[in-house]
Amino acid sequence: MVRKIVKFLTSRLFIVSILIIVQILIILAFVFTLSRNYAFVAGGFWFFSLVIVVVIINKQTNPVVKLPWILLITLMPVFGVLLYMKFGSSKLKKKDEEILQKEKEEFKKLYDGANPHLQTLRKQDPFAASQVSYINTVTDMPLCTNTDVTYFSLGEEMFEALVKELAAAKHYIFMEYFVVAPGFVWNTVLDILIHKVAEGLDVRFMYDDVGSVGTLPYRYNKLLEQSGIHCVAFNPYRATLKTILHNRDHRKITVIDGKTAFTGGINLADEYVNRRERFGHWKDGGIMLKGEAAFSFSLMFLELWGLYRGMENDYAGYLPAENYNANGKGFVQPYSDTPMDTEHVGELVYLNVINQATDYLYITTPYLIIDNELVTALELAAKRKVDVRIITPAIPDKWLVHELTCSYYGELLAAGVRIYQYTPGFMHSKNFVTDDRIATVGTINLDFRSLYHHYECGVWMYGTDCIKNIKADFVKTLEVCEEITRESVKKTKVPKRLVRAVFKIFAPLL
Repeated sequence: MVRKIVKFLTSRLFIVSILIIVQILIILAFVFTLSRNYAFVAGGFWFFSLVIVVVIINKQTNPVVKLPWILLITLMPVFGVLLYMKFGSSKLKKKDEEILQKEKEEFKKLYDGANPHLQTLRKQDPFAASQVSYINTVTDMPLCTNTDVTYFSLGEEMFEALVKELAAAKHYIFMEYFVVAPGFVWNTVLDILIHKVAEGLDVRFMYDDVGSVGTLPYRYNKLLEQSGIHCVAFNPYRATLKTILHNRDHRKITVIDGKTAFTGGINLADEYVNRRERFGHWKDGGIMLKGEAAFSFSLMFLELWGLYRGMENDYAGYLPAENYNANGKGFVQPYSDTPMDTEHVGELVYLNVINQATDYLYITTPYLIIDNELVTALELAAKRKVDVRIITPAIPDKWLVHELTCSYYGELLAAGVRIYQYTPGFMHSKNFVTDDRIATVGTINLDFRSLYHHYECGVWMYGTDCIKNIKADFVKTLEVCEEITRESVKKTKVPKRLVRAVFKIFAPLL
């Protein structure tokens, strides 16, 4: 126990956090001193806080995300403004905007003209085609066919396939993950990557610095560079107030030669494949794309890589060298989401899936902390007699986040939504499946952080063979779940209800 405490107190996460807090306290002390001695200074700070509130009100985002910031700044003007500047602002520099625009123009050249697959889908299902049209419009990612899709119901299954495909890589490997932790999983992958570098492959790796701050040493990206692996530590966690830390790279992507891609909830750490027990049994999910749709993940990776490295990419140079030999049925539409614009792609894809459901809608998510639009859509679907069922964890990874998840149970149950908790442990997969025809699997949780603040990705599917497997996995998982009832929710103790009610106000910030 003592060793764990010492390790935490000497960790980069703790030290950098303390330095940030010290900076904030120094600024607050300076401001309060000036305000006490000079009335016009106090008035100036109040005016500046008012300006920030006006800016927040006029931002093009959901009002529920604005409310906690406005409340915090109104109650504690200086402190609230400092926190907002550190965690609430999401804006690219002009130079970065120009790079991103060039990136988009370059890969759009690969897909000139109308998408023939979209026309085919429109004849089969106009409503599904309308969702694809939306994704095309906001992400520029094409609708694909000629793709084999494999669904993995556990991290162990996906990791086995991942290792096999990495070992078979011939031209390049791009990997992008939120959590990377030394252990069996990462060491196995790293050995393969180093071997592939020796073979002359273009190997690139990107990890989120906050997501891995407690598991990887400082400047771990430099160590990987010495091994020949091109590496980026995304948005480093630094002890400086000017760094925006709110927007993390939550994506999980592996793409190999532009022909094979993996995504889903599974990070590169042992708990995701149940080689290390954290929060009971870890239930996760993911998919492998082999064929035409895999190249979209090359585009996603290169776009963010180019933005971060300040460089342009020759997208055409990463097109697969060989023709696709896929036999998969149906349509596959990869998509990405960025917090740097006003388009909340992940949420709107989910809303479209919910609104199109007619028979059933099955959802797995580690968190259920959502805005009024999603609550209303889920309740409306249930009232339309759609069989809406949601599985969340019984053993949480974060106590407060789990309490906020539980705070939504009552109103959803009252509308007819059925909610279950995965009793063996932690449910981490992010799946939607409906009516045996539409599904989406990806990295996007049902919480404000994923829906509004993180870089995310997913795959929307129509009529693919794996949809029946996603549904079957959900039905099988129900066998080890406990259904939450309105009676059990009513038995929640008053202190816990108060905690949930208070923190629910600030849920968009957590």
